[in-house]
Amino acid sequence: MAVMKLRLLPAILAFFLLAQFAPANQGEDIQTKIAIEKNLEERLYRILTEIIGTDKLIIVIDAQLVGTDDGKDAEDEFVLPGVPLQEKLGLGLAGMQLGDTAKKIKKLSAQIIVDNSLPESMIKVVKEVSSGVLGMDEARGDILSIERIDFKRNPFSWSDIIYPPHLWGLLFTAFLGASLVAFFIFVTKTFPASAEAVSQAVRAAGEKSVSGSSGAFSSALTTAEAFSPSAGGRESGEAKGHFSFVTPDMADKLLFLLKNEKAENIAILLNYAPELSGVILSGLDKKLAGEALARLTDTRSLPGEEVSAWENKLKQKLDFFVGGKEVVADILENLSDEEMDEYLISIASKDRAFAAELKKSVFRPAQLAEMSAEHLLLIYQHFNPVSFADVLRTLPEDVRKQVLDKFPAGISSRLNEEIELGSGAGREKLISEKKSLSRLVSRLKRDGLLKTKSTEA
Repeated sequence: MAVMKLRLLPAILAFFLLAQFAPANQGEDIQTKIAIEKNLEERLYRILTEIIGTDKLIIVIDAQLVGTDDGKDAEDEFVLPGVPLQEKLGLGLAGMQLGDTAKKIKKLSAQIIVDNSLPESMIKVVKEVSSGVLGMDEARGDILSIERIDFKRNPFSWSDIIYPPHLWGLLFTAFLGASLVAFFIFVTKTFPASAEAVSQAVRAAGEKSVSGSSGAFSSALTTAEAFSPSAGGRESGEAKGHFSFVTPDMADKLLFLLKNEKAENIAILLNYAPELSGVILSGLDKKLAGEALARLTDTRSLPGEEVSAWENKLKQKLDFFVGGKEVVADILENLSDEEMDEYLISIASKDRAFAAELKKSVFRPAQLAEMSAEHLLLIYQHFNPVSFADVLRTLPEDVRKQVLDKFPAGISSRLNEEIELGSGAGREKLISEKKSLSRLVSRLKRDGLLKTKSTEA
């Protein structure tokens, strides 16, 4: 009996060892698959953007792998061009941590989405180049599909300057300007006599021009004096700058402060900030708004100290203003949907109208299901796919399916893969990702690029 137990012991140990290594091998397979897909997507994206001259491009690749030790002959397996076997790994995909087992491509599917503005001749080039780079082979069932959609034209934002490719132009301009300044300083310090000679030559040319056309010079001098900082031009420039701190995004705060303000002060604000007149007049009491507007029907001059005093008073009130719809919405978006609903109910018990407006302005991931396929593609293009999958993972299954069904098949499959195989984000990271998505949606709404049913209500 003891001998029998000793014979069974190696078999039992081998069973447990195999059970431990099986999940690890499976995990390595998944990591290798994702790494290869990402590597091919980035490589093809860099090549195609250089060829077509635009980044209006989405590439989704799905690679099906087969192990080298699955019992098949080497002649029956296909290796993706550029992916070396294990004994040749050293460059190329070596940094992708392929594991101890070399992987081969069984089947490759690629979906490329380009802008409708791309001509048909360029579409053919994209197809030929993509087939060559990826080594597409119809004999093994590889699929390459190219779709065309209308990409939204993203408006220019000053914040884009600090990111490539605008950043390179900015750095080059700064370098060129610094070089010119350094060269000028070097010349003036090294050759002071030459600098003085150039200055005298310029003065002589100016005097010659004056003697030839004194009337024209007098007219130009009069014009220059009119705009001189020491003359009335300074007062005109300062007048145009009054109330420049008032912006459209503080409309709610302004209405709250102006409802108890004098009509004269409201009229002054309307005079210097006409771009806000629609918001102010429609948001105030009709009688008060009408009285303020009536004060602008007569042309008159106001004391400068009166205007400056009202400007400083309003600026101080806005600086110390606490609360508002934007502030509360920003706070609620850091909470889960359940916590957000609890606080909205609490706010509605005190101010139902404010709670209703707040509910419209707060972004929830479930609102993605209300967007069109075109708007979802716009968000996908500007947001990290892994973070997007983390946010979708928090939605109910039926809502998540509504969102995924609106994407093209390739993108939907890629997001599903991230949702099912990804480890998921922690609470803090998930809140940060939701916040980033909320800011992106708010910016696109503000620019008029997308709408949801909640914002149209």
